[in-house]
Amino acid sequence: MKISIIIPIYNGESYIASCLTSLLNQSYTNWEAICINDGSMDRTDEHLKHYSELDNRIRYFSRENQGVVKARELGVKSSLGDYLMFLDVDDTLTSNALTLLINKMMFVSFPDIIVFGFNIVYKEKNVKKKRPNFSSIGEISYLKSVLIGKNGWELCGKLYKKSLFNFPLQLPERMRIGEDAAIFIQLICRSKTIVACESEIYNYIQHSSSVSHTKSIELAEETIQAAYFIENYLRNTSYYRLLKNEISSMFLLFYLRSTRRNLLPKNHSLVKYIRQNHLKFESLHKIPLLKAVYVLFSIYFRINPFKLSNFLI
Repeated sequence: MKISIIIPIYNGESYIASCLTSLLNQSYTNWEAICINDGSMDRTDEHLKHYSELDNRIRYFSRENQGVVKARELGVKSSLGDYLMFLDVDDTLTSNALTLLINKMMFVSFPDIIVFGFNIVYKEKNVKKKRPNFSSIGEISYLKSVLIGKNGWELCGKLYKKSLFNFPLQLPERMRIGEDAAIFIQLICRSKTIVACESEIYNYIQHSSSVSHTKSIELAEETIQAAYFIENYLRNTSYYRLLKNEISSMFLLFYLRSTRRNLLPKNHSLVKYIRQNHLKFESLHKIPLLKAVYVLFSIYFRINPFKLSNFLI
């Protein structure tokens, strides 16, 4: 059973060694790494050439910059594995990661998605551990839990059956914020069997220079526009009528995340849309209490909650 690991890379020369070494150290050996050099302007290509010559399980493609969504799409099309996963170049896997995933896969008869735990590693070497809060779950229940923020919507941290990608996904072009959630929601809708591997096997390295820490009005707007994309996608599925309150909760969470980048004006059309269509008791009740309070503070009192609590948003 081969696992394809897709790694989009833009100016990643400082991280390639640690990322690929974590794969070379895997106890399970039937894997391939597909590295997409997405128009890097540093020595990324040189490093990838070195590792592809070192181990033929590592393949790479170089092309003009088109963004992470298109890079991952190329990786999926080029993959030869039965299952695939996404790995950011500045992140790593624990040495037993693939072994644990294969064991889980065999135990539950080849599920569509395996969700696994991860370590959030901060610059000060502090580590915050996160695990899935279920062992096995249906697609509707999982959709609800993701939309209200009880389970993460990152594309990384999951193993996917490749057949989920047999039909084209609706890909948000050049979306910089929320593209993971937009694609992951579609993959959940295609799944029937979703299980968890409780071990923390993915190391998610935090960097202050990442897009998620960049502040601008434009990025704040894009964050909420990602919620629009997801709402419009779900509107055309059979799940929509069952998810209306959860979709409203998602809008509130995306709004809260947008305050990382900037606090949009009270009369901004996106803020008005959320206030008029999604700010209701049922949607507030489904998200954590403190986040619900932060939403109300930021919308009605124009206080940026991110400045109050840097780690809870």
